[in-house]
Amino acid sequence: MLKAVAACAVLCSNSSTSAIRKMSSFSPAFPKFISVEGADIHSRTKPDGFRFSLVSYNILAQAYVKSSLFPHSPSPSLKWKLRSDTILAVLKNLGADFFCLQEVDEFDSFYKGNMQDLGYSSIYMKRSGQKRDGCGLFYKHNRAELVLEEKIEYNDLVKSVPDGNSSNNDEHTNIQTVQPDKQKDVPPKNGSKSNSKDRGDPNDPCVRLKRDCVGIMAAFKLKDRSHHIVIVANTHLYWFIGTLYQGILHQT
Repeated sequence: MLKAVAACAVLCSNSSTSAIRKMSSFSPAFPKFISVEGADIHSRTKPDGFRFSLVSYNILAQAYVKSSLFPHSPSPSLKWKLRSDTILAVLKNLGADFFCLQEVDEFDSFYKGNMQDLGYSSIYMKRSGQKRDGCGLFYKHNRAELVLEEKIEYNDLVKSVPDGNSSNNDEHTNIQTVQPDKQKDVPPKNGSKSNSKDRGDPNDPCVRLKRDCVGIMAAFKLKDRSHHIVIVANTHLYWFIGTLYQGILHQT
């Protein structure tokens, strides 16, 4: 019996070691741009037409990576070292003129410098309160020149909502200020549903805005013969993770 248990332990150990080795040599599947054909695409035939490439990518902040939320992902794949190398490899392979990244929480320590080495300048805005992530807009400085930028903090927009649409009392305007670091939190325990009263009325504009979300808008002049101005916007709207994960668990 003891020999059988020992043999099983050795097999499990070897299996884990093999899995880790496979993950360390993991090569990501690179997505590709697909050409869009149609009668309404004029820029390819018009002399004054212009082209540029843009990718919007929610890269999942490392602060939100929890094995309990990703039970089907191998543990090594959730580690920052492997994730960061993989994300950078995918971005490099895409080589877009513009990248709109959401949930960026390692901007100064990783993304800013590494993307600069790839030829990108960047604009970054961290979310309000005690949130760790934010939105990053990266652009190739040999393809576009930054003309104007504006950073938007949705919390500030609550004040602009007419009184007739919402009651601007403490119950509404301070909904997400009690536990600001748990806004993107784990699913409700024991499969219990979230209390909608705790989060306020989702039809209330103030409730929807007061989520510590941010946005970036920027105008660029393309560095080609057209010198066209393009406006790029990047934002990440509030999303309660518990609702979706409960649905996924029921489906599986």
